[in-house]
Amino acid sequence: MSTNRYDQVKKRVLAGSDMDYFGICPSSVLEGEPAGHRPSDLLPNAKSIIVYGRKLIDGTIQAKFRAIEDGRSNTAGSYNAHSFVLSLNHLCMKQTYEIAQYLEKTFGCYAMPLTNNVIQAVEPEGLPAPFFADPYRAGLPIDIYKAAAAAGIGELGWNHRVITPDNGPRVYMCAIVTSLKFSKYDSPYSGKKLCDPEKCHVCSTKCPVHALDAEKYTEVEVAGKTYKLGKLDVNGCGVACFGFRKSLNPRTKVEVAEDHPSDEALAKAIDFNYKHPAGQTLDHLSMSNCDWCLLYCPVGNWEKTFKDRGLTKG
Repeated sequence: MSTNRYDQVKKRVLAGSDMDYFGICPSSVLEGEPAGHRPSDLLPNAKSIIVYGRKLIDGTIQAKFRAIEDGRSNTAGSYNAHSFVLSLNHLCMKQTYEIAQYLEKTFGCYAMPLTNNVIQAVEPEGLPAPFFADPYRAGLPIDIYKAAAAAGIGELGWNHRVITPDNGPRVYMCAIVTSLKFSKYDSPYSGKKLCDPEKCHVCSTKCPVHALDAEKYTEVEVAGKTYKLGKLDVNGCGVACFGFRKSLNPRTKVEVAEDHPSDEALAKAIDFNYKHPAGQTLDHLSMSNCDWCLLYCPVGNWEKTFKDRGLTKG
């Protein structure tokens, strides 16, 4: 069984749970993360991280284009509910539980399902943040995007998201830390370069609050591969993602005028949003009011899928 367990798990995840992406990396690749966010901190006998996910529905992407480009705010709910916040989030939570249960029943191992979105992070460390902008301030246990990169699903992009060859950053990733050891693991993506900040600055130029720098960056090493991530102002990103401007979220009851607000200013807006009835949603603080760096990223047949069909002005 040990020689075939990789294929067994892969078949269960892709066919049994109808996932679009799959990869497994040794848990050791994230043991250099901050204390409290290492796989062994979460599961003392951790051996592997199983990463998987789904592509976002093209129809919800174009619905967000209608909201941004045509001012049809009533279509934004299609994206918010069915891409990150509600439907897909809850669907993947259910499937993650079922996959973890399958692992424990089949192999007699320990399987710890990971929270995969800020909606599930009940004790954020400091201020809440968009999960891709600062996963640990968002309260996530590990950086799933780094695990996805280590497992060969894609590469880390300038916009701090995992970029896949076929769908760019328009994917939703999940993961399980397990004590199960595999005879083989996936390697980091080694195909054609996906994110090329020397030629493309779509994510930084499209950012409505100028939170992502076009030239300054930080280097991140994952599983022996180095990625350049654009310098990102997390609080500015929060203003956009949480919709703290009428231009981004017509229903907001709070405005943050600064592109780069202080922790205090952002905390005040968040506190007001929590207390105001109109600001309440099932995830308590919606973070899908922006995502322009995901929507407009040209990687993954974006032009053929959206622009050539008249679904976006680009």
